[in-house]
Amino acid sequence: MNSVRPTMNRARSERAGRRLSTALLLSLVGVAAAAGCRKPPPDEVVYTGQGAGPGVAQPPGSGGSAPVPSIGSGATSTTAASSTIATTAGAGGAGGGEPAPGDVCPPVPIAEGPFSKAKLITAAADCALNRACEFEVQARALHESAAALARGPGEPSAAAARGAWLAAMAVWQEVELFRFGPAASSTQPGGQDLRDQIYSWPLVSRCKIEEQIVSRAYAQPSFSSSLINGRGLAALEYLAFYGGGDNACSQYSPINANRTWAALGAGELAQRKADYAAAAAADVLAQAGALARAWAPEAGSFREKLIQAGQGSPVFATEQDALNAVSDAMFYVEKELKDWKLGRPLGFTEDCVTPTCPEALESRFALASAAHIRANLRGFRRLFQGCGEGGEGVGFDDWLRAVDSADLADRMLQALSGAQSAVDALDLPLEQALSTDRAKVEPVYTAVKALTDLLKTEFVSALNLELPQSSEGDND
Repeated sequence: MNSVRPTMNRARSERAGRRLSTALLLSLVGVAAAAGCRKPPPDEVVYTGQGAGPGVAQPPGSGGSAPVPSIGSGATSTTAASSTIATTAGAGGAGGGEPAPGDVCPPVPIAEGPFSKAKLITAAADCALNRACEFEVQARALHESAAALARGPGEPSAAAARGAWLAAMAVWQEVELFRFGPAASSTQPGGQDLRDQIYSWPLVSRCKIEEQIVSRAYAQPSFSSSLINGRGLAALEYLAFYGGGDNACSQYSPINANRTWAALGAGELAQRKADYAAAAAADVLAQAGALARAWAPEAGSFREKLIQAGQGSPVFATEQDALNAVSDAMFYVEKELKDWKLGRPLGFTEDCVTPTCPEALESRFALASAAHIRANLRGFRRLFQGCGEGGEGVGFDDWLRAVDSADLADRMLQALSGAQSAVDALDLPLEQALSTDRAKVEPVYTAVKALTDLLKTEFVSALNLELPQSSEGDND
């Protein structure tokens, strides 16, 4: 391992300070996201507009308030700049949420020869570039589908928009594991906050979206700089998948107090949802293009700064610093996946005081929470084992083998496969299984925990990596 120089002590102290700020923010996010388990916050109480007060949200077709079309007909959408990397729209797809073939994105190079840290860093950079490019392809297809629905209503175009969202999310949930560099918080090395601009979960407010449906804030030039909890992929999920005519704001919200929501007929509400979706999809495409360009293989890109770690990089003084940034991103499976996506809904965290907290689930409208977890684990495998087909390429497992920790590499791969198998074994959507047979969801949490326990103990120790601030002192 590299020796630590005095300058690196200062750098790591500054980095630790930045991590502390981020950890505090995440803690606040966690409290806010899970507060619904105790008592629904005022702006998230479902108000049907009928009777004297708030009621309970009903899924489309469940017998609550009358459903309206998911997103309707009408206006054209704004346009978004496209990246120079992906030049042709991929197949948006109407089915299944599987990624469309990435024939417009360059394949990930597979390095040969003995392991080196430089090869691992380059492999991580090339994989991040590939995933960003693939997501931009899907974001373009999503934008086209949402714009088409806004122009021409009907179930075929609505189904195509929903399928395009699922396809985009299947790639994005892999990108979530690459939250280093441009996608990371601006408090991190090279961070540009692009992840939150594209997908802000768990910072999402249904009431905020519904207030903006009434105000038509989505049609304003300032929409792309508005609060992230009312735009991005999370907002698109509600707009594309929820067909109910109720809203989640309190009776004191202007849209209910002034009855401006109730004044919208079913057709007008559907039209506005469609226009909103088209605007949100255009914004996602613009941000996707920014992310892809930030990773572009050209002078001055973050890719260049990353692969030059220890060789004059303005961001990373040593290779170990760069690898710490990449390994920090892999801890997504420990905090966001294990604790937030599974632990909170299952009631395993202190911020859920009821047996389960289904309101903490990630995908309550598309019922795609399990699919998101599967994609997260695929993204983890790309970094840990290799970005090519079947884990081909250089990954952290190769580094473990190079430092005589082959047994740990094998155990982590086994745990990863176990976690993937546990998710695949769910015979119901995660949202339904949580409410009808909680015991079927618990093995998924247990299997993921087997992986994260190795990640935050033996893994960081064997490779002399820093434990992320958010995981320090966490014995769960």
